[in-house]
Amino acid sequence: MISRRVNEMGFLYHDRRVDHGIDGEIELVADGNALNQVIMVQSKASNRPHTFETADSFQWTPRPEDLDYWLGGNAPVIVVLSRPNEDLAWWVDIRAEFSDPRRRAERTVTVNKHTQVFDKSAAPAMLRIGVPRDSGLFLPPPPKKELLTSNLLPVEAFPEHIFVAPAVVDDYGTAWEILRDTPGGAAAWILHDKMIISFGDLRSRPLRRLCDGGVERHDSAEWADSHDDDRLHRFGDLLRRTLVNDRRRDVQWHQDRHHLHFRASHDLAPRVVGRGNGRRGRTVFGPHYSKAEPERVSYYHHAALKPRFRRIDGQWLCQLGVDYCFTHDGWKESSFADGLLAGIKRLERHPSVLGWTRMWEGYLQGDLLTSGSLLTFGRLLTFEVDRGIDDDWWGPAPGTGADDDPTDDRADAGVDAALTRAGVDQDDLLSLLNEMTEAADTPTQPKNSRSPRRVTKRVPRPRGRDSRSSD
Repeated sequence: MISRRVNEMGFLYHDRRVDHGIDGEIELVADGNALNQVIMVQSKASNRPHTFETADSFQWTPRPEDLDYWLGGNAPVIVVLSRPNEDLAWWVDIRAEFSDPRRRAERTVTVNKHTQVFDKSAAPAMLRIGVPRDSGLFLPPPPKKELLTSNLLPVEAFPEHIFVAPAVVDDYGTAWEILRDTPGGAAAWILHDKMIISFGDLRSRPLRRLCDGGVERHDSAEWADSHDDDRLHRFGDLLRRTLVNDRRRDVQWHQDRHHLHFRASHDLAPRVVGRGNGRRGRTVFGPHYSKAEPERVSYYHHAALKPRFRRIDGQWLCQLGVDYCFTHDGWKESSFADGLLAGIKRLERHPSVLGWTRMWEGYLQGDLLTSGSLLTFGRLLTFEVDRGIDDDWWGPAPGTGADDDPTDDRADAGVDAALTRAGVDQDDLLSLLNEMTEAADTPTQPKNSRSPRRVTKRVPRPRGRDSRSSD
């Protein structure tokens, strides 16, 4: 079995005729050339279950004299633990497991049955332990194609017309005072150069109260495809406000943080979105309890998003910027919000960001309850590249990558102090991030069950609806 598996890795296996604790050698090969680098192999085969064996792991304890022999040599040694009648085999790197005196004294190791399988997937690891780091030998990983997922969500449709009229107000505050006293919901709108601009019909209440007559109707394409940067900026702002207004039942805009975040549930219980079709969904709002006082809510987390609308190559896209919001009662921002945000950003990694991004993708694509939204979104843009890197060939990630920022000890101490004052430890924040990894593995499928839109004309960029806008 060992010889066959080694050949599948692309290496050579040589049996030893005289066994003094080593059964054979793996001769490493790269690009068809033998490297004159070997790994010693000792086989331990048994058809009985291993000690404390589960579906994921088991324990193995070598004899002290075997350890002395394996560690006393000048070549790396692996032990292959196999179950021949089931064609199963796992491996242990003796130097890596027992280089520490304490570990050597304990002798027992736990073998991960998923990551220590002895088959061709172990080839990169064999090269890492067989080729000295200072040999100067560079072995390029095999070419690999990768599918890169961006955070750019295409805007597939927006209302067909845009309305413009002189304003009777000079600022947003005054405008909102008027709208608060006017029955009815308003479409999203912006105030620019004393002009009101909206996808909603400014000739109808309540928006007409903001206008001084003279309403003009334009094709939205005149703005969406404009070559004037200022007009494009205003159009992007109107898209952003329309997005918030469309989902105002679920989300609200945080003016200081410049993000939208999920509202608290009416009873402050955890709120989950994306549940169904075998998916557990994501907790987008929920309480977190104090470690010192388990009955006391330390803070509430709200999933947040910084949307930025951009036109790239003639297409409007919503750039999804993952963010977080923390309140102490579901509405008012926590006094520890900055510390919590710094703490979670310190722990945030690509899988959790991808998970949150997928969650927002699925949410913005909508369902039957959001079928009246003025904006329609597609799926995240992806790009196939043929120069991907198989991470397994690069070995374990270093503690600090070359692209990582240098550690700021004083900043870290400040974050730790803020978390301590909030009664929060990193495990709590990690649980919030780790929940997102499922979404990274299970991309949301597009919704194909939309009900008909309120507007009757379904052209590339249609529709209109009146509802109160968020500022």
